[in-house]
Amino acid sequence: MDIRHLQYFVAIVKADFNLSLAAKRLYISQPALSQFIKLFEESEKVELFERYKGRLQGLTPTGELFYEQVKQLLSQYNSMLTAIREDAGQLKGKVRIGIPPLILGVVFSDIIADLIINHPNIEVEIIEKGAYELSRMFMVDELDFAILLDPTNINSSIIDEHLIQQSELSVFFNHEHPLAEKPKLDWSDLNDQMLAIFEPSFMIHHKLMKKFGEYNIQPQKCTMSASWDFLLLIATNSKFLTILPSPILDIYSNHNIVERRFNDPIYWKVLLCRPKKERYSRLNQYVFDYILSHFKNKN
Repeated sequence: MDIRHLQYFVAIVKADFNLSLAAKRLYISQPALSQFIKLFEESEKVELFERYKGRLQGLTPTGELFYEQVKQLLSQYNSMLTAIREDAGQLKGKVRIGIPPLILGVVFSDIIADLIINHPNIEVEIIEKGAYELSRMFMVDELDFAILLDPTNINSSIIDEHLIQQSELSVFFNHEHPLAEKPKLDWSDLNDQMLAIFEPSFMIHHKLMKKFGEYNIQPQKCTMSASWDFLLLIATNSKFLTILPSPILDIYSNHNIVERRFNDPIYWKVLLCRPKKERYSRLNQYVFDYILSHFKNKN
């Protein structure tokens, strides 16, 4: 559970356990909020909410204790952000951040918005390219920061890299697909299937090609795109399967699509990277610390 999910929990209580009202205040769908509650209680093996005929009525004793602790944590978190923003009040300048489209949508949308809104004197230029193009731009010093996948294949003497998020690649497909009966998939299950995957400018494409070679996967048909939302839509509305990072479910909610993980997973490790230097500008160091702090609190 990250800071955002803690905020969801508090919002539900403040909405008097009315999920529709809480979802409206949070600008998310009610099914997504319900799914968050279910997944958290199942994963932690706790019950936070009292229920009557399926509706939330109040907090259990465990939920009451958790609520008090969460309020304190959020207060500390907000105080920390306030202090950071006040310290950054005099910062001015421009930073260039290279981010692959999928990572921008899934991982970085909230922090980029926060950085721009709360720091009017900092100009943030987002360069949205595939990982290979961003690696090239990084090595010719066209970027202050690059968000890349591990491994970057860039010489360690010129890159300073920090892990900010880790998950797995999952298969997404229509809930009526025969593979929906399996709780986890083997790579061999993809043989002779219709696949929709990222095109070759994306690192995920090459990770998949390597795995397909290991397991001798021969798709029935294969289509490629640079658009993750197109890949999800084609998987939702047809017999195609697509393979994307599991956190995509945080921003895409559709009851017609299911996610299945692999028994032999490909790990998706997101890195914050910058060129190695003896000294960084105050602006560069501030943005670097700001991004790391954000993900440290989410993880």
